Amino acid sequence: MTPQDSTTDSTTETTAPSGEVLDQEPTAPASAYGLGRRLRIMGAVLAGGLAVVLALLLWLGVLVPAKQEAAGYSEADSGYAATAIEHNAQAVQLAALAPGRSTDDDVLALAVEVGEASAARVDELAAWLEARDIPVPAAGREALALAEGGLTTEVPDDGSGPRAGATAHSHEGGNHGMLTDEQIDAMAGLEGSEFDIALLAALVEHHYGGLQPADKEIEGGMDAEAVALAQSEADAIRVEVEDVRDLLADVGGPGQTNDETS
Repeated sequence: MTPQDSTTDSTTETTAPSGEVLDQEPTAPASAYGLGRRLRIMGAVLAGGLAVVLALLLWLGVLVPAKQEAAGYSEADSGYAATAIEHNAQAVQLAALAPGRSTDDDVLALAVEVGEASAARVDELAAWLEARDIPVPAAGREALALAEGGLTTEVPDDGSGPRAGATAHSHEGGNHGMLTDEQIDAMAGLEGSEFDIALLAALVEHHYGGLQPADKEIEGGMDAEAVALAQSEADAIRVEVEDVRDLLADVGGPGQTNDETS
């Protein structure tokens, strides 16, 4: 036996009492292994979450506009339709307050006219959204159901009036002429001439507010049908609001009269 044969590399192996040679590879502590494994899992989770976020941003920023453009409409078109539905839904709600609170035949007749016209616009706008697989605001469905029940008879309620537009956005109350729930509650607590004046004054403000999104769509809309619906609504509002203002003056409220000197 040579000296080389009897030499043992002390850094890689040792001799057990039985004569077997055991490897002495250094091993990481169990705690270090567990930490590394947790870090790898956390990294994978974060990477997956980031991928989802990036995919969502891509879908919202690229694919959705591209789909809209391919279908011939823009976000402005769909936004107008949704806003106009909620706006007209509240007009139906206001009209439905009249029976049981007003005793003026002209006010009652005008309320029905405004309510039915607003419901018809909701129906047209909802059809435009549905044709493009865009969800219709719940307020629109509620308004149509309220109008189908008839606007000539009192709707049973808890005293605060029907809430066809209860799920509609208030637009911070005042934006686009939308009334807050508190304003409608106050109106619903009135009767007779006080109610008539409050209702007609609210409809004037509400109608003028409805011109804002309609005119904006007319100027910048992409879809020809949506622009036509906005134009039709703007034309109708301008006629309706003059009728409401004239009647408001007749019942003793502030409004427009036929006397050019007044």
